Amino acid sequence: MKLKIGVIFGGQSLEHELSIITALQAMDNIDTDKYDIVPIYITKDLTWYSSGCLRYIDSFNNFNLIERYATKVNLINKKGRFILQTTGLIKRELTELHLVIPMVHGRGTEDGTIQGYLQMVGIPYVSNNIYSSVICQDKVFTKQLLDHNDLPTINYVWFFDNEYNKNKEELFKKIDKLDYPLIVKPATLGSSIGIKTVKRKEELDTIINEVLKYDRKIVIEEQLEDVLEYNVSILKTNDKLYISSIEEIKTNLEFRDYIDKCNLDNYRNGNIIRTIPAKISEKMNDEIIDLAKRTINLLNNTGLSTVDFLYDTKKKKLYIDEINSIPTCFSHHLWEEANISYKELFTIMINDTIKNINRDTDMVKEMDMTVLKGLKNSDIKEYK
Repeated sequence: MKLKIGVIFGGQSLEHELSIITALQAMDNIDTDKYDIVPIYITKDLTWYSSGCLRYIDSFNNFNLIERYATKVNLINKKGRFILQTTGLIKRELTELHLVIPMVHGRGTEDGTIQGYLQMVGIPYVSNNIYSSVICQDKVFTKQLLDHNDLPTINYVWFFDNEYNKNKEELFKKIDKLDYPLIVKPATLGSSIGIKTVKRKEELDTIINEVLKYDRKIVIEEQLEDVLEYNVSILKTNDKLYISSIEEIKTNLEFRDYIDKCNLDNYRNGNIIRTIPAKISEKMNDEIIDLAKRTINLLNNTGLSTVDFLYDTKKKKLYIDEINSIPTCFSHHLWEEANISYKELFTIMINDTIKNINRDTDMVKEMDMTVLKGLKNSDIKEYK
């Protein structure tokens, strides 16, 4: 019998459309000789749908197709069976799932939200765990942990919106210690959404207020002017650490924002140039891999992650920029260059999740609850 794999994508995230692209591409590359694929699409208003029509991009360009041909569902645990159940007055079992793969991006999905929901339902999932997902989504959490463990990050200042409104002048004093130009980022968004550059102090207040429309938490860091970007993907399983090829990214754009990254014309016309494998020295190659390994182990990433690096060509210094716990399109292009096909990549991740199910059966699941016996409601107030 084939395993039924639920592929979850969409959700209430600014990276909703990017999640659709990742999922459609991935579903075409999961080994259908071994697994049956069940698409599960979460709309922006958090309605769950399942249907074969969700395998096709046309459905997302005309939502009437989804409303007409897809079924509204809920995911439930029914005596240890994981069921997609129809909604409404008369509920029926649509299908049973054995495990799921979250193919979501951004705040409200990738950031531990979907992992926490799946873990509470009890269904096994192919992804990084809740804790590493939370940390990787929040750029401040990531930087603080990296700094504390002597891993290189670009100088930065961070704050919440209420702090900015109350103590603007004090925060400006901290920001003044950074070298211009600066980059202002929403701390908990991904894919360069909402990012702005600041060349002069006079622009700072206006731009911070623009970025606060995207996030209540802001990080400001120095912008490297002569910079190269390097990316490497790492897959950590129970018994092996897989390392992809390293890519180098050059761009003539001021910085690559969300629209730039998704615009295929930028790659076709040379605005963004990706070189795989990166043409770097053996020393640089080893440094990137070493830092990526240390980062993944520190943050307790337990699945596939991609680590983004920035290299200051003037200072000859490498910095860890961001860690993606569910990278766009699973960074499959980096793995294919390392002779691991997209299909094989999913098979490795699925098999590792199955191993974890078997390991988890040996964990303690219950505690002796005799402490409740004999208690009366009147006794509860005495507990401290």
